[in-house]
Order: sequence, then C-alpha cells, then structure tokens
Amino acid sequence: MGKQLLLALLFIATLVSGQSNQIFFSESLDAHLPKYIQDAEVAIRNKQQDRIKVLFQELVDDALIGTYMNDFSAKNLNKNEKSFSDFEKPVVLLTYSAWCIPSKGELPALNDLAKQYKKEIDIVVLFWDDHKTVRKATRDYHRNINVLYVDEKDNSGTHIIKNLKHSLGLPLVFTLNSKKEIINIQRRIANKMSVSDAQSYEENHALIRENITQLLFHQSKIDETIPVASF
Repeated sequence: MGKQLLLALLFIATLVSGQSNQIFFSESLDAHLPKYIQDAEVAIRNKQQDRIKVLFQELVDDALIGTYMNDFSAKNLNKNEKSFSDFEKPVVLLTYSAWCIPSKGELPALNDLAKQYKKEIDIVVLFWDDHKTVRKATRDYHRNINVLYVDEKDNSGTHIIKNLKHSLGLPLVFTLNSKKEIINIQRRIANKMSVSDAQSYEENHALIRENITQLLFHQSKIDETIPVASF
C-alpha cells in the first residue's frame, strides 16, 4: 500500500511539474502578435498576398502550436454557461460569426465527420453573435456538434475571447488534445461560388478530416504515456 501511494504521489508531482512549464496561447500571442501585425501591414500595402499567408503560418508554427488554450466560458443554445475545460476529449474548435458565410460544402462535411468521430473527439463551434441569430444559423448542425456563442453586447469578453476573434481573424479551425494543447491552427476554405457543391464538400471534408487524423495521432501518444494506477 505504501509503495502504491508513493507511485501515485510521484505521478501527481510529475503532472504538477509539467503544468508549470506550460505556455498559454494568450501569453504567446501577446508576445508575438505586434511583429506579426507590423509585417502583415507591410505585406498588405505591397499587395503581397502570398507573403501574408506565409506570415500567418510562421506565427502559428513558431509561436502558437504547442501552447495551451486558456480556459474560457461561452453560452450554449440553452443559454447556459459552458467552460471550454468541460470538454474532456480532444477538441476540434471552429470559430464563426454569422456575417462570415462558410463555404457551401462545410456544413454537410462537418455533420458527416461529427457522426463518424463522435466517440473520439468533441467538435465545438464558437459563434460571435446573439442567441437568436446563432440558433437560426446552426439549426442544421448535427446534434453531436457543440454550439457555443458569445454575444458581445452582453459580454465584455475575456482576454482570450477577444484574442480568438480579433487577433487571428475568422474563420479558423483549432485542434487541441485532451490537455488543451494546440496541435494546429488553420484557415478554413473560403466560399467560392464557382466551385460545385460536390467539390466544396470534398475540399472541406478533406481539410477537417486531415486535422482530425493529426489530432488523434497526437492524442494516441498521450494515451500511451498515461500510467494505470491501482489502489
């Protein structure tokens, strides 16, 4: 019994030590965002669209991947507060605003993936708008998709909420493992009227599925290292 207790205490100490070395998303973004904005403004003035994409990817790769998402609260469609930390599985987080029209193939692709991966991940969509607008905009979402919203008229917004909306733009897809470590951040597919519904579906399905596959691979490494304690 004494040996088992010692092992348990060592495991807890390891967890605490690991947590102390965590860098949070908001901290890293605050540190690196000013230079990113400065460089992006220069690229915009020079009409360097490819350069803007490179700068965004460098920010994600060098400063944001590997950081941990700060906990935040938003309301669900029942108007109840929901904390991001309540989601215990790996998370695919998609950021939205009602004025930002998703590409036409995104909803059916997301619904299909929500059905396919319901046991492995939580899919969360975060809207910035009022309850009535969000409810209308999400009426065709599959029941496995968790809809959250922030009504900025009623909520002054925490620092992390403001960062999620204003600092990197919309729409984005974040993938986070069960410890809320950011595995990837990616811009989603733009709405192109010239693209057929079938092609748009395939492009959206491939993008989100690729992120899910990468996420589950990272999660499997975490699961392999978690010891099973018996008391």
